[in-house]
Amino acid sequence: MRRRLGVAFVLSMACAVLAACGSQGTANNAASPAEGGTDATPGDGAGADGDSARGDAGDAAAASEDAGDATAVSGDAGDAAVLGHDAGDASSAGEDAGDAGDSAAAERDAGDAGVAAHDAGGTAGDAGADAGCTVAAGSVIGVLTDPITTTPITPPNPPGITFTDTDGKLVDAHGGGIIKVCDTYYLHGEYFLSTTTDDDFNGFSMYSSNDLATWKNEGIILPQQASGQLGPNRKGERPHIIQCPATGEFVLYAHSADVTYEVDKEVVYATSPTVNGVYTFHGSLTNAGGAIAAHSDMSALTDGNDAYVVTESGWVYPLASDCHSWLSAQQFPAVNGNTGGSEAPTVFKAGSTYYWIGSAKTGWQANDDFYSTAPAMTGPWTYRGYVAPVGSLTWMTQSTWVMPIAGSKGTTYVYWGDHWQGQNTGDPGQHNYLTTYVFQPLTFTGTAISMPTYEVSWKLDIGAGTWSN
Repeated sequence: MRRRLGVAFVLSMACAVLAACGSQGTANNAASPAEGGTDATPGDGAGADGDSARGDAGDAAAASEDAGDATAVSGDAGDAAVLGHDAGDASSAGEDAGDAGDSAAAERDAGDAGVAAHDAGGTAGDAGADAGCTVAAGSVIGVLTDPITTTPITPPNPPGITFTDTDGKLVDAHGGGIIKVCDTYYLHGEYFLSTTTDDDFNGFSMYSSNDLATWKNEGIILPQQASGQLGPNRKGERPHIIQCPATGEFVLYAHSADVTYEVDKEVVYATSPTVNGVYTFHGSLTNAGGAIAAHSDMSALTDGNDAYVVTESGWVYPLASDCHSWLSAQQFPAVNGNTGGSEAPTVFKAGSTYYWIGSAKTGWQANDDFYSTAPAMTGPWTYRGYVAPVGSLTWMTQSTWVMPIAGSKGTTYVYWGDHWQGQNTGDPGQHNYLTTYVFQPLTFTGTAISMPTYEVSWKLDIGAGTWSN
């Protein structure tokens, strides 16, 4: 989670599995040898979502809280939030309070229309036979180009991609994940208003793409509730969607908390029969005894017939067969690396190896993300070091997702990191609707992963599962 930093401290997937799709699609693992340019990867597997990193430097000690927390909350269903502002919204950041309030109301009205459009519950990716999900090599190429190659940020890293959707508006879904259904990728994340700086929950949004470069707005999939855990004046972050292996239902997990991020924090969930429908909020994710997963940053993933929620500071929660509750809880401190506690957990599988990318608790400030590996989700986990060159601050990002793109010639693992707005200021995270996207191919050397250089422009062959400059 993100708590505002008083001192700027800058140190220091993917759950959608690429198997064939049925009538609803599938989020199970696919196995194939992997390639990335000239880099060889060990194989593909179940991906996992990343989590949100929202803790201040003084909260490092709070990681130890995670060791035994379990409390419960319930949430109420309610109204809709917003989606839809264009790149011109950047100017609204300087509006006065009165104008900001008017603009926010207008955005909420626009969001209501988006939610209404979803009430039919249809999904473009849910239809089609297995054969219709196959993409031929060379037929779909995503071109990912950072528009600016140098910035005044130290170190001078590219600032990431400002995606616009097919309507020409800013893509506004951050700190979340991507799930593949048939031949379509559904990116989902936190929706931020252009008229506020409090980062309170305003809904989770979704976009769809066939190439990870061109995005269609799917609207708000979980709106702000009338009251309760995801109601007004609450935090709601790190949404991650899985397709439950046993039921085929789509389940969205996230975390909620009060405005301090510290009180009433827990993992919550919502469900939908279709990947891009409006999700029904159910409240806290508990075990059979009613105990919650009392954490902030979290993620979720599937692995064959199994499903998991993972949280900050190395906690793993295996889920029940219906994915509506958790069965047990175990902490693996090794994934915290050299920190007192980690956040933004991003867990995925490649070949027979599981990977856990984590971030130090530095608020909205980027840091050098690190990773651990294990032969199973239940460990043992071994700390392996940093994902990108030390001092690059993970190319000025915080991890949230790794998406395996499995094709006929290999598998490319695409790292998604959030370049939270304002990294070149003393107080970043004030206008997160302007947050940009850093999509980079991971390099594999045996079971080691890295992003040794920043690829300013690269091409992703969806059908082949390979990438090139």
